[in-house]
Amino acid sequence: MTRLPSPQTFRARLHAMRAELAQSSRAARDVLQAHPRRVALAVGLALMGSGIAAYAIAPGTPDPALSPQTTLTIALQTDAASQAQALDDQPVVLYRTTQANRSDTVQTLLKRLGVTDPATLRQLSADSQMRSLVLSNTGAEISAQVDSAGQLRQLQGNLALAPPQRTAADAPSTKASPKGVQADSAAPADAVWQRLTLLPSADGWSKTLTPLALRTQTRVAAGEIRGTLASAAQSADLPSTVMAQLGRIFADRLNLKRDLRRGDRFAVVYEMLTVDGRPVRTGRVLAAEITSRGKSVQALWFAPRGAPGLASYYTPQGHSLNRVFLPSPMPGAKITSRFGMRFDPVVKRMQLHEGVDFQAAVGTPVRTVADGRVVKAGQETGYGNIVKIDHPGGFETVYAHLSKLDVHAGQQVTAGQIIAKSGNTGWSTGAHLHFEFQVKGQVVDPLKMAQYVPPSQALPSGERASFMAATALLSTQLAQAAGSGSRLASATKLVPSTQAD
Repeated sequence: MTRLPSPQTFRARLHAMRAELAQSSRAARDVLQAHPRRVALAVGLALMGSGIAAYAIAPGTPDPALSPQTTLTIALQTDAASQAQALDDQPVVLYRTTQANRSDTVQTLLKRLGVTDPATLRQLSADSQMRSLVLSNTGAEISAQVDSAGQLRQLQGNLALAPPQRTAADAPSTKASPKGVQADSAAPADAVWQRLTLLPSADGWSKTLTPLALRTQTRVAAGEIRGTLASAAQSADLPSTVMAQLGRIFADRLNLKRDLRRGDRFAVVYEMLTVDGRPVRTGRVLAAEITSRGKSVQALWFAPRGAPGLASYYTPQGHSLNRVFLPSPMPGAKITSRFGMRFDPVVKRMQLHEGVDFQAAVGTPVRTVADGRVVKAGQETGYGNIVKIDHPGGFETVYAHLSKLDVHAGQQVTAGQIIAKSGNTGWSTGAHLHFEFQVKGQVVDPLKMAQYVPPSQALPSGERASFMAATALLSTQLAQAAGSGSRLASATKLVPSTQAD
């Protein structure tokens, strides 16, 4: 048993301790006053060392409240190499799209899409619908899914199919289309458009045809000639087929290739036929304006209901642009020999050249210049193959040195209708067309036909109100297009309204 000190002893010891503390305090104060910076550094190092020691020792102190730690090790069975190889072996499917070019074959198009499988190339090259899709569909967009091994997984493209067989009563008329109207696509104008889908099957390839709606969009374009007419049309994104229509529409007024100059302008409203939102061919020019050397001429399409014979292009005042006689059987063709006295290269002497010669390669279409009746279609000495047409009012035209005749004696023809192909038959020193114009049996200069033939006709008074109402929107669209062209903003625009054909 431990004995405690007596109170007197305890008080004596406490007093001694107080005295020692007071002495130590005075000594520390003296040291601090004499060396304040050293003291501060020493205290800081002491505190830092105690903190590090505490941090290092604390984790090692077990906490009886916590459970003992247990480490569990499990071996995972993985085969990363085989999984990576399986991913590498899985074919990657690529989605590709291309357009059919004029020079394409089925194989060249498929190879451009990434198809390399020889069996696929061989089988599809022999498929009639694939050949139609590629060879008769220039510019069409064709899409495919092809895997990394070159295997075709799927192919799609829009195909123009011939319409079902019709009776004679339903068959289209063989009469020439109104001047300026032309089907410019390789597909028939009344073709049935369908989407062809090819998928691989156990027996080779399965085909699905899905009907597509043919729609008509109205577009406007304008441009200014700064170089050639072709370059101006290209800058305005205007199809060449539309420019060809313009050439025929204004053929009675001016020659677009020969008469237009730098600074002249054009504006046009035309139809574009689309399938699945993509253009497939141009339609009819609805309105057009040509401004040459400060003078403008306009053409507005108008087809009166119940009077198909009056369907034509008119001026804004209602006068037809179509003269009774066209100025030439070959608009734009170069004249190689004019009407009048000349040295004949065949008979080797001076004599009257009774017509005009047009430069034309063998097979160039020849058009009649007016409505009439064929009085001869055959051979004639010197002329070779010849077509003679009698026109109302005592006029007759002659087309000679032809390679092929497309009409027969007694047949009724209309202005602009193709009657033959040019050639080099008869007394001819080279391929060309010889054209004659006779008034009451007398030959006259064909280049002066306008002095003899009646002028263009005006709309009947009963149709003028319908004409004004039908062409009001066209006139507005044409004015907008011409305005954009004058500001050099020559670009094709889509008119908001879209209608089904």
